[in-house]
Amino acid sequence: MKTLVLIIVSMLAGYGIAEAKAKTTLEMDTVIMVDGKRIEVLEVNDRMKVRVYTPQENEGELEDVMVFEGHYIDGKSYEKRKFLGNVSLPTRRHKKHSRHFSPHWAGFGMGFANFADGSLHINDIDGIDLRSGKSLEYNINFYEKAFPFSVYNWAFVTGAGIRWSRYRLNGNVHLEEIDRVTQLVPAPDGIHYKASKLNITSLTIPALFEWQKSHHGDTKYFFSAGAVGVVKTMSSSKIVYRDENGKKRKDKVDGGMNIHPVTVDFLFQAGLSWLGVYAKYSPMELFGSDRGPAVHPVSLGLHIHF
Repeated sequence: MKTLVLIIVSMLAGYGIAEAKAKTTLEMDTVIMVDGKRIEVLEVNDRMKVRVYTPQENEGELEDVMVFEGHYIDGKSYEKRKFLGNVSLPTRRHKKHSRHFSPHWAGFGMGFANFADGSLHINDIDGIDLRSGKSLEYNINFYEKAFPFSVYNWAFVTGAGIRWSRYRLNGNVHLEEIDRVTQLVPAPDGIHYKASKLNITSLTIPALFEWQKSHHGDTKYFFSAGAVGVVKTMSSSKIVYRDENGKKRKDKVDGGMNIHPVTVDFLFQAGLSWLGVYAKYSPMELFGSDRGPAVHPVSLGLHIHF
C-alpha cells in the first residue's frame, strides 16, 4: 500500500505545493475512488495526509472505515494502519518461484560413442581402436519430472530412459571373455570381419540440476548438468562376415563379458528451446577391475526434447 500511496502523492505533489502557497490550511484537496475504496489527499500546515477508507458492513449498513493514514513531512513518512486484512489495494509482493518448469530430459537423442582413459584421451585406449564414425548411441527418454526450487529458474530433474550403445571395432578382431577376462581376439584364419561390434542396452535414471531462461512459458535456452545412473540390461559381442561359401553371417560371439551391471555417467546439456547438445563421460571403467580393457565410455551428440 505504501508504494501505491507514494505514487498518488507524487502525482498530486505539484498540485498540493501550488495550493499550499495560496493557503496555509486546506480542507479536503482531492478524493480518488479505486475499486470502491476512497482515497483522500489533504495538505494541512505543510503536512501532506493520505487516508484510505474502505466500505465495511455495520448492522446491515455500509459505512466507510479508515484503514490507512499516512503523514508526509519534509520527505519523511509516518503511517498508521487499521484492519489491513480488509485492504486489497495492489501492493509489492515477494517474488515466488513458478511451479511451471519445462525440464529437458524426455525425448530422442543420438550421438557418437567412444572410449577414453582416465585423462580423457579419446580412442585407441588399452588396445581398443574404434571406428569413430560408426560407433553410435541412441537414447529414448520416456519419462521426466522437475522439482523447481528457486526464483532464479532452477529445478532438480529426474526421469527414466533407455540407451542403446553400439561400439564398432576397428580391425579384424572381436571382444570375447576367455578365462574370466574380456579381451580382443583375432578372427579365425580365412575370415575377414565386415563388422565387429560391442552392443550394450541400458536403463538410465538422471539426477540433474537445470537452469533455464523462459519467456511467457516458452523456454529460450537452458543448461543442465549432473549424474545419470546406468543399469545394464543386455550386452553382446557380434560379428558380421562371409563364410567360405560367400554367405553373409551374423554371429553372437559372447554376452556379459564382465561389463559392470551398474555404473554412473556425468552429463552436461545445453540448448535452445527443444533442441540440445550433450556431452557424457563415465568416471567408472566399462569392465570390471582387471577383467577387461581399462576404458571409460564417452559420447557427444544431439537431443530432441519432447
